[in-house]
Amino acid sequence: MNVKLQKSACFKPPAYGVVHSVCPHDCPDSCSLLSRVEDGKLIKVDGNPEHPVTQGFICRKFAASPTRIYGSDRLQYPMKRIGLKGEGEFEQISWDEAIETITQHWQTIIDEDSPASILPFFGSGTEGLVNGRIAGKRFFNRMGSLQLDRTICTKAGRTGFRYTMGTSMGADPRAISDNKLIIAWGTNATSTNIHHQIFLKEALKQGAKYVVINPVKIKGAESADVFLQPRPGSDAALALAMMHIIIMEGLYDKEFVKLHTLGLDDLKLRVNKYTPEYVETLTDIPTEDIRKLAHMYADLKPSFIYVGPGCQRHSNGGMTLRTIACLPALVGAWAHKGSGLYFPTSTIFPVDVSSLEGNELRPNPPVKYNMINLGRLLNDEKARIRSLYVFNGNPAAVMFNQNNLRKGLQRDNLFTVVHEQYLTDTARYADIVLPATTQFEYADLFFSYYHFSVQLNCPAIEPHGQCRSNLDTFNLLADAMGFRDECFQQSSWDIIQDILELDHPALAGVTFDELIEQGWCEANLEGAHSLVEKSYFPTPSGRIEFYSKCMQEDGFDPLPDYIPPKESKEATPDLFDKYPLFFLTASDQSSLNSNYAQHVKRNSRCNKPRLIIHPADAAPRAITDGALVRIFNDRGDCHIQAEVSETVKQGVVASSGLWWGFQYPDGRNPNHTTPDFTGDIGGGSAFNTNLVEIELCLETNFKSERVSYG
Repeated sequence: MNVKLQKSACFKPPAYGVVHSVCPHDCPDSCSLLSRVEDGKLIKVDGNPEHPVTQGFICRKFAASPTRIYGSDRLQYPMKRIGLKGEGEFEQISWDEAIETITQHWQTIIDEDSPASILPFFGSGTEGLVNGRIAGKRFFNRMGSLQLDRTICTKAGRTGFRYTMGTSMGADPRAISDNKLIIAWGTNATSTNIHHQIFLKEALKQGAKYVVINPVKIKGAESADVFLQPRPGSDAALALAMMHIIIMEGLYDKEFVKLHTLGLDDLKLRVNKYTPEYVETLTDIPTEDIRKLAHMYADLKPSFIYVGPGCQRHSNGGMTLRTIACLPALVGAWAHKGSGLYFPTSTIFPVDVSSLEGNELRPNPPVKYNMINLGRLLNDEKARIRSLYVFNGNPAAVMFNQNNLRKGLQRDNLFTVVHEQYLTDTARYADIVLPATTQFEYADLFFSYYHFSVQLNCPAIEPHGQCRSNLDTFNLLADAMGFRDECFQQSSWDIIQDILELDHPALAGVTFDELIEQGWCEANLEGAHSLVEKSYFPTPSGRIEFYSKCMQEDGFDPLPDYIPPKESKEATPDLFDKYPLFFLTASDQSSLNSNYAQHVKRNSRCNKPRLIIHPADAAPRAITDGALVRIFNDRGDCHIQAEVSETVKQGVVASSGLWWGFQYPDGRNPNHTTPDFTGDIGGGSAFNTNLVEIELCLETNFKSERVSYG
C-alpha cells in the first residue's frame, strides 16, 4: 500500500491524509493501523502492512470503526439522569454543569466521610498507557480513593506462572515455526488472537503436529492431530498425568532439569498418584489419549504450548497455570527460541510506569480493592461507598453475580458517573454520563501482551461532538477539585515523552522520532529462552521451580497439584445433583468482551446471543435447536436461544460472546449466573467455575420495564 503519512498528524489531526493508529482493545494482537482521513472525517481503517504481526489485515470489527464513530448511538454531549436508575432516561447538560455537579458531590462526600467512599472502576476499554492507566490512577491517587486491583482477566494465571518461572515472560509466540509440536490449551486464538494464525500456519506447513485441548470444539480443532475435551477445571490433573508418564518413564530432559530446575524429587513424589487411569476419572479423557499426548510431548522437540486465559478462570486457576508451566522445563523446551509456553498477560511487557501514576500525591496510605468484589462493596453498608466513577469499562455487563451488582447500582444514595462512548448497560444506571473519545481522537502509547512492539497512536480526527478523552476529563476534574499539581497540566504528548524517558532496558533504542515515522518500534526484549542462555531465572533459586518456597511462605502448596473446582461433582456433589451442567462463557468473533455486540448486523453469522448445548443434554430436556431456554442456578437466571451442537462436550454448555442486556429477551445476560468468588491464587476471577441447569422456556412474552434488583 502506497500512502502518504502525515508526520505532523501526531500533534494535530489532518484534514486529509493517513495517520498511524493502534487498536486500543484488550486483544493480544494490538494491531498497527493506518487511518485514512478525508475532509476531517475518518473514512477507512487498514492494517499496517509494514508491521511484523499486523501484516496489513485487521478484524472486521475494527475495520467498521468509521461506521461506529459516526453512528447515531454515539454519545456526543454530557447528560444527567431524569428517570429511574437502569431506565436509561437522560437529558443534555453542559460540561460546566456536569463537572460542577460531580465535584460538588465528591467534595461533600470527602467532607462528611472520606475519599475512600468514592470508588473508581475501570476495565480494558483502552489499553493505552495514558488514557487507560496513568490519567485515572494519578487523579484518584491525588484524591485518596481506593486503588483498583485489576484481577478479572489473568491475575490468577500470571501469579501461578511467576511462582514457577519468576517472570511473566514466556516464549515469543511469533517465533514458533521451528517447533515440532504445537499445543493450543484452553485458547480460542482463531477468534481472539487472529494474527497468531500466521505463525501457527507456518509451523504446521513445516510439519509440526497440532494438539487442541478445550471443552469446546474451537475452529481449527477439526484439523488437529489430537483433540481432547477435558472436564472444565481439570486441566491441572491432565498436566500432572503427563508429568507422571514423562518422569516415571525417564523421558524428561535430564541435562536441562539438572542445570535449570529445582525440586524434581519432590515433583516425582507428587505426580506419583496421578496415573493416567486415575486422571481419566478426573478429566473424562481416555487413558490411552493421555498416554499418547504425554509421549508426543516428550518425543517431539522442541514444542510450544499456548495456554489461553479460560482454564485459569476457575477457582483453581492459579494452581492450574502453575502446574502447566512446569511441563516445558521437564522436556527442555525453554532452551529454544519460540518454544516453551506462552500465556497472554498484560504484565508480559516489563516496563513499569507506576512512577507516573501519582502514588506520591496520595493524602493517605494506598488501599486496594479487588474489582471482582465491586458488587459486594456497593452493597456493604460498612464500606460506605457513596460514589462510583466508571471509565474504560462496562461492569453491568462483564462483572459477575449481576443480581447483586445491579442491586448496588440501583441504590438511590449512590452517585454514579460513567464516561463512555455509548449508552452501555452500566451507563443506564448513571446519574451523570460523560461522552468519551475513541482512540482516533487522542494520542497514546501502547505496549502489547503478544508481540514486542511499542506503538504510538496519533489522533486522526478531532473529538466528535463534545467528547473528551480520559486525560482531558480527569484534568478538568482535578482543576475543579482544586488539585494544582503540575501533572494535571500535562498533555498526552507530555506523558508519552515521560514514558519513553523511563530508564528500562526494554526501551533502549525506542525513539520518539521513529515512532512518529513508522508508528511502532521493536522493543529490546527477548523470550524466556534468553534466561536459559544466561543460566538465570528471576526466582529465589535462580532456577525454574517445581518446588516453590515462595508459595509455601505465601500459604500455598509449594508443589503443583490438582484441586477440584469449587463447584463440581467432587467438591460439591449436592450442588452438582441440583445443577449438573458446567457453564462456560466462550469468546466469539462478533464481539470483544462487551465491545461491538450492540453493532452486530442482523445478517451476520452470529446475530444474537445463543447457548450451545450437546444433543445428549438437550434431548432429555426437550430442547431443540433454536428453542428459547432458561439458564439458572441459585445466583440468577438468563433466557437465551439454544444451539444444539456437538461443538461442546457433553455435560458442558457455553454461551457465545457477551452481549448487552437489550439483546436478551429478559434483559439479563449470562453473568446473572456467574460467581463472584475469587480464585485460589492472586485473587483472580473464577467465573468458569459455574454449575447451572437448563430448561425449556415456554413463556416468550417478557416484560420490558425496569427490573428491580432490590
